[in-house]
Amino acid sequence: MAEEISGTDQITLEAKLIDRFELHREFTKVFLDAFILLTPQRKIVKFNQAFCTMLGLRAVDVKKAGTIDDLLRTEIQGAEKTVVDLVLEATSTIRIDEVQAYRIHDGMFMQLIVSCFPYMDDDGKMIGGCILLRDVTAETNLQGKYHEKTIQSITDPLSGLYTRRYFEEWIDKECDRCKRTGALPTIGLLMFDLDKFKSVNDTFGHQAGDYVIATTAKILKESARKSDILGRYGGEELLALLVGVTPEGACLAAEKFRRAIQSYEYVHDGKIIPVTSSVGVSFFMTKEDTRVEVIKRADDCLYQAKRGGRNVCFCDFGEGQLKVLDYLSMRGIQSMEEKLEPLSSTPAQINWGK
Repeated sequence: MAEEISGTDQITLEAKLIDRFELHREFTKVFLDAFILLTPQRKIVKFNQAFCTMLGLRAVDVKKAGTIDDLLRTEIQGAEKTVVDLVLEATSTIRIDEVQAYRIHDGMFMQLIVSCFPYMDDDGKMIGGCILLRDVTAETNLQGKYHEKTIQSITDPLSGLYTRRYFEEWIDKECDRCKRTGALPTIGLLMFDLDKFKSVNDTFGHQAGDYVIATTAKILKESARKSDILGRYGGEELLALLVGVTPEGACLAAEKFRRAIQSYEYVHDGKIIPVTSSVGVSFFMTKEDTRVEVIKRADDCLYQAKRGGRNVCFCDFGEGQLKVLDYLSMRGIQSMEEKLEPLSSTPAQINWGK
């Protein structure tokens, strides 16, 4: 809060501020942004036409204003002080992005970038500042729309999971990164197929089928880690990429997902729909493994799971196809209950580590 000063002192302060400002007067003539010369008491002593245009006011209206607060309110989300408070407290050049502004005369909201060059007297005391205000409302709105469209372009509308195209591009980029760095990929790939999904559509209707896909995607999202990539491969086939896991961790994840789907009570239009899934699990075993090879191994395991009675997980880590439970048993994990806590209808968070 600026200290109160007498009228005479105010005039003297403004004169000092204008003298300092006049040193840069010619430079300000080429400003494309709006600017104001502001005293510590928040009075506007100089401004340009761009400031009037930004506010939608005439110059005479700006001159009539007592302080900047009569024309414009500025704030940063989560900050107690206004942006004007912050720039008038600065002792060096400052820039603040993502400023939310509110035009007093018509209630219009704006997005601004605000910068300030402070002017000091000979004693080092601030006597005001030249404040630049850039209106980025249009750009911010455009970026928001672009971001929304980008998300829509890579997201399956029914499941809310990533599309097959994005999923495959992500794998390719990760493989390229590992080849450049010489790092061994630690990525597990899980391919899910909802068992006898056609009979769900035939018995309960296609809306029920859509409900089953969307609900299964929700279960996977709630069960997955933040680093896991989930996608819809097509139809009733879903995918999960587990980054930074071991083959054992990928198997544990597959079994946990399978149990979560099996234990969930799917109810549509008052009717309970029995839902289970078959899962194929593969892993990037070498730096030479490609997306096509790893997905094919998972798909072959998925086919074996469906041939083996469904509602089961199969894996292939270069030693042939095995049931996930058999593989884990061979690796010394005798009881799945040691690793998998009992599941409720809301799946718990999972730790895919060793």
